[in-house]
Amino acid sequence: MKKIISILLALGVILSLSVIAAPVAADVSEPVVDVDNPCACQESAYNITFNVTALVEEGVQEICVEFPAGTTVPDEFKDDDIELYDKNGLLGGVFADEITVDGTEVCFIVPYGDVDPLNNPISVVFTEDADIKNPCVEGDDYTLFVWTSRAPDATPVESAEYEIIPQESDYGFVVDFGGTYPGIAKDFVPPFKACGQNDSIEGPESEDFDTYYNSTMDAWFDYFTLNFTYTDLGCEAPCDSVDIWFEVTACPEDEVITLWTDNGTAIWYTLDEDNITEEVGEYDSADDFLMFNDLPLDKDTWYAWDGMLHFSSPGTYELCFYAECPEVDPVCPDCEEEDPIIATRCLEFVAHQWKDAAKITIDEKWNLLSLPLVPFDSDIENMLASLPEEAMDDLMSIWYYDRCSETWYVYDGNGYEELEDIEDGNAYWFRMDYPIDGTYDWWVWGTEMPEPEASPAEYAVCEGWNMVGFTSLTDYDAFGANGYLWNWSSPYPVVYGWTQGEWDVQGWDLIVSPDDLVSTQGYWMAFPADGAIYVPTP
Repeated sequence: MKKIISILLALGVILSLSVIAAPVAADVSEPVVDVDNPCACQESAYNITFNVTALVEEGVQEICVEFPAGTTVPDEFKDDDIELYDKNGLLGGVFADEITVDGTEVCFIVPYGDVDPLNNPISVVFTEDADIKNPCVEGDDYTLFVWTSRAPDATPVESAEYEIIPQESDYGFVVDFGGTYPGIAKDFVPPFKACGQNDSIEGPESEDFDTYYNSTMDAWFDYFTLNFTYTDLGCEAPCDSVDIWFEVTACPEDEVITLWTDNGTAIWYTLDEDNITEEVGEYDSADDFLMFNDLPLDKDTWYAWDGMLHFSSPGTYELCFYAECPEVDPVCPDCEEEDPIIATRCLEFVAHQWKDAAKITIDEKWNLLSLPLVPFDSDIENMLASLPEEAMDDLMSIWYYDRCSETWYVYDGNGYEELEDIEDGNAYWFRMDYPIDGTYDWWVWGTEMPEPEASPAEYAVCEGWNMVGFTSLTDYDAFGANGYLWNWSSPYPVVYGWTQGEWDVQGWDLIVSPDDLVSTQGYWMAFPADGAIYVPTP
């Protein structure tokens, strides 16, 4: 019996020690901060709402708030700079002589009635007259601490995060180019066209812009949307108005640039320093051009222009858009002198003479195909990048026979030379799986003719059977095969086409005059001697 009593006494001691050692819950919970003016470096009222779990006595106990580092807290307050509320309304303004300040920590004695948990939530308001200034560094993870002096549970409690937003809005340019042809990755399509304008369009000094190729095409611009917008919304704009201008670098001398905006105004520029010509616009130098000036600027300004841009010759360019404050008066007196350029966006690209697209239909089994245009990049991986993923899964191999070297080149084949390019002027066997669900569309892009000055297109052939491509976006119905092979009058090559999707020789089609050659199809041609095909100009 004595042993049992001893055990119980020991357990009682352990339990009593456990109770004494248990932490005491804080009497403040769930602090939430509402910053009336969240702008960096500016003064603001603060409303701090929380719950208490025990009575905080009037005239005896304190409520304390510690603001985060970077917040400017005055050394002293006036009467009623701090107000105390519960769910029933205002308990009263805090007396100045009952407020203590230590750095960013502010404590005050509760005025006018106890703070009672029955009247939660409680609010401490630092009014606009309290001269609390926000940190000067923006961020969305600021917190402060709240506690009371009610012993023994005076534990600082961290608030939910609140945001301090930038003093000024940041701005940027977003350039959105128009959609391209279905199935073509945008990365493989040049954003702007060069050359290929319509003959009817007049340029500076009424000069007709005749071009080397494609002069009869109606469409001669690529659309883009230039958005000038805030990227980080701040409290103020850095200036009242803004100028928008652009700069072109790494371009040929005497280059002509045409910019059209959605107000219907065409602006013509040339980079000849001795003869800068424009119908509308100003310039700072031979390669700096003002698009818009004195546009109203507010903190949440958002402008969009639908435009078109054209270059008169192919080349490698860099195009930069700039937004500039004409006169900059720093909004923040403590900040360093500001750069008048508030937004910049530069684009590097290659302008080709024109981009055309052609859809090549690929069937199951064997396909004898050729490029109907001259590609900008003949690398086989880039050429096949526009094929649907499922088509790549069904592609078994690609074959090309070079008669002149008497060599087979194969993509995804063993024991042959590797095929690294798909080029205009050649025909290729595409061997697809069987069966497949329908057909596949393969979009390719390039130009109808080689880029200047390599015209007309010329393709070497050797005596015997050659795999020959047909470089044309349309079926050749004007002169048939004879028209395409105009320089081979006699003896005339033997030409065979192929019915797509065949495994055996039943697919061969003998092409005789005046049969058409079909765009995107390839051909086997037997030539009586070495020579070349000189492609007629479209």
